[in-house]
Amino acid sequence: MQYALRDPVRRASAAQLILLLSGAVLAAGCASSESTQDSAASQAAVVGTWEYKVSGTAPLDQGVFQIANEDGQLRGIIRDRRVGRLRARVDVNDSRLELTLDGLRISGHIEDDQFTGFLRRQEWGVTSRRRTDRRARSQFRSASFYAKRVQSATAADEPSVLECRSLLREVDDCH
Repeated sequence: MQYALRDPVRRASAAQLILLLSGAVLAAGCASSESTQDSAASQAAVVGTWEYKVSGTAPLDQGVFQIANEDGQLRGIIRDRRVGRLRARVDVNDSRLELTLDGLRISGHIEDDQFTGFLRRQEWGVTSRRRTDRRARSQFRSASFYAKRVQSATAADEPSVLECRSLLREVDDCH
């Protein structure tokens, strides 16, 4: 008699399990398409040309950075007044933006075409016993970073001030 009671319970729980799995697969499919749309919206929110300024003592000062979508990957180019041109790895998640370049990390949030965050030295977990290294490191740990988008995604597809200027010039007195 005990087996007769267990058998319907097993069948009911198996049916519930199948229903539960079907619902989970359906929900995962919907979530996947929503996350793709969210990802595309996040990328569109960062693609373009941005003017930035760093407050405090830091390796970067002020300049322009451009983020472009190349084959589904975000790429960044930073042109700093002090340092020059640098390439950056770009990661975006919702309104959070992170640029990684030459031992530095810029991270913060975007709202209404404005980016507010911090510029920090990347931590590598390597320690040094030399005093000169500790003093040089203590001069810069973090600085405020502010940027404003000056060109949106559509205008960013055209050549920008970050690219090399043409050496060819037109002259009016050519015959």
